[in-house]
Amino acid sequence: MRNVVVVDAFRTPLCKEGTDFSGTDAEVLGAWVVRELIMRCHRWNLPLTTIDCVLGSNVATPMHAVNPTRVAAVTGGLPATIPADTVAGKNCGSGVTALYYASLRIRSGDADTVLAMGMEAMSRIPVVYDRTVADLILRYGKGRTFRERAGAALSLIPKLLNLKRYPPRVGLVMGLTDPMCDLIMGLTAENISKDPELRISREEQDAYAVQSHQRAARAWKNGLFADEVVTTYVPERQAYVTHDNGIREDASLETFGGVRPVFDRFHGSVTPANASQITDAAAAMLLMEEEKAKSLGLPILGYVREYADFGYEPSCMGLAPVGAIASLLAKTGLSLKDFAVCEINEAFASVVLGITRILDSSALMERKFGRYGWTERLGHIPSDDLNPHGGAIALGHPVGVSGLRLAMTALYELRRRNAQRALISACVGGGQGVAMIVERK
Repeated sequence: MRNVVVVDAFRTPLCKEGTDFSGTDAEVLGAWVVRELIMRCHRWNLPLTTIDCVLGSNVATPMHAVNPTRVAAVTGGLPATIPADTVAGKNCGSGVTALYYASLRIRSGDADTVLAMGMEAMSRIPVVYDRTVADLILRYGKGRTFRERAGAALSLIPKLLNLKRYPPRVGLVMGLTDPMCDLIMGLTAENISKDPELRISREEQDAYAVQSHQRAARAWKNGLFADEVVTTYVPERQAYVTHDNGIREDASLETFGGVRPVFDRFHGSVTPANASQITDAAAAMLLMEEEKAKSLGLPILGYVREYADFGYEPSCMGLAPVGAIASLLAKTGLSLKDFAVCEINEAFASVVLGITRILDSSALMERKFGRYGWTERLGHIPSDDLNPHGGAIALGHPVGVSGLRLAMTALYELRRRNAQRALISACVGGGQGVAMIVERK
């Protein structure tokens, strides 16, 4: 089996919806990281034709660029002869899955060098017109005569103004609502927090969220994201973006405790403060077969190893990583003690708290995953090893990018610690979980 190494990994800053990257489409964000990679290839004297293919991740697919990876690759400057595909259907797990598919191309011998990338412009997700209004807009557009267009317009204008009867639908809300259980993701997080067997309080969720922000702020202050994040120029704003902009340095139990629940306003505990942020960003990781990378004298940041995914109840999708992690450990014969770092995506504080609580309890494993064959405690993840520099609650969750962000953050932390192995995992809307092992040596 051929080994897959990560030659380099970087990302743009993660920017909250409606802020620095709000005017930039996903494929343009992707093109920015492609250009950065091309500059690095020139520094290494690595011909761009060395790249055999590009595999990208994007969830909110732009209607004008249905294969945004291909558009980003070519407009970013890669030769048009390099093929490119986009992984989209794995939702929040798409980045990890794209990384896995890229590694498979290399392991199989089908490719030697693959660019894995992710891009997400959540600010650009459109608003969808009511079907009646949309039909009238189409009718207006198809009108051949002034009379036909005028008639369509006279029918259209009153309906456009009648938002109560013909309300537009927010595409972001539609995308975050699971059609299988008819719950927006925040309500699936509420299901976890309200589970009497898990006993996750509002105070615990807020405390976890405060910790995420404090860790992220400290990491930026100490320069720990310097290798991971590239300064990004935004032409529309004629400005450079240097930092993740969602981190709250004023995070405290007092400030977060005053934020009201938004998904279950009367009985809930999931708030904007203890949930991940809606974010725009892009990221890239250059993968290569180990011997080729060594022969070219290229740096090796780490190795992409095993992967597992898992299906669970959609209404409690946030617990699915437990199954993915259990599958991965069974597949490799490893235990949680074998990982120096664990990066579990902070979709919601209740999700991470629920996952770690189940992993550390045989009783909970039996109740929640016994029907899948797992009944024994898998172990405790020390707090200092779990998302040690914050996670999506503080940094943001650009859904098609987060998987790559988890992997590169873990690899850079392994390098700092001079440690061997990290576990990354994420829940996936629709009731799935993904997990992967990355290693330093």
